[in-house]
Amino acid sequence: MDVVARLQADRPSFHQRGAAKWDSLPETLRQIQRSVPDGGSTLETGCGASTVVFAASGAHHTAISPDPDEHRRVREYCDRIGVDHSRLRLLVGLSDEVLPGLPAERVLDVAFIDGAHSFPYPALDWYYITRMLKIGGQLVFDDVPVPAVAPLFRHMTLEPNWRLDAILDDRAAAFSLLAPPAPEEWSSQPFNATYPDYSFVSLSSRSRLVAAHRLRRLRADLARRYPRLRRTWKDLAHRPDPDAGVDDLAAGAEDFETAGHARAI
Repeated sequence: MDVVARLQADRPSFHQRGAAKWDSLPETLRQIQRSVPDGGSTLETGCGASTVVFAASGAHHTAISPDPDEHRRVREYCDRIGVDHSRLRLLVGLSDEVLPGLPAERVLDVAFIDGAHSFPYPALDWYYITRMLKIGGQLVFDDVPVPAVAPLFRHMTLEPNWRLDAILDDRAAAFSLLAPPAPEEWSSQPFNATYPDYSFVSLSSRSRLVAAHRLRRLRADLARRYPRLRRTWKDLAHRPDPDAGVDDLAAGAEDFETAGHARAI
């Protein structure tokens, strides 16, 4: 049985006691169907049509959502269409409360983030779930256009340990984890390459702060490239005689000019 086709034909409603239909679209469901190995270990935040697809794929699957009625409806639908749901573990609760209590071991073959969409829940789901994803495992998440979800996509496309595998239904994305994340160091993280971001201050303050930051960067760069000039400037700052150290300053300037001449050649 093609469970995705069956879901599209039946259009079951799992949410808000059957009054709402918030399911993923067909390409996303197909991606899950293709990615899950028989007997694999999988997890999702949210519950609905995707849960049925995970069950039909033979996964040992965990779904987290706060409404037990969704879980009942998923099991009843699986019974109705003949999908074995004995490997389903349906946890009642909010993902930010449930996920921290799960073992942080890399056991998941596939994970799907489609739970709460308000900030910061997608980021919290991502943080805990990626610690459980196998190297080589796949992470799928829905609703990338939602502003609370979009930073996940941006971060993962910038990091070399993630590979973008597919854009699905013009709103979801699938990534593979190629390697463990680099040690925490915010200044070298590609996501922070646009630091400093002064968009939160007024335009007049923004111009002043950006100019000051660029000047500090320039001074630091010159200090690294011409350490003798830096030492001379520091010495002059502490000498009461303004004529003292002129020879040293001239020597430092000569270093600067020599380096500039060498680059020009």
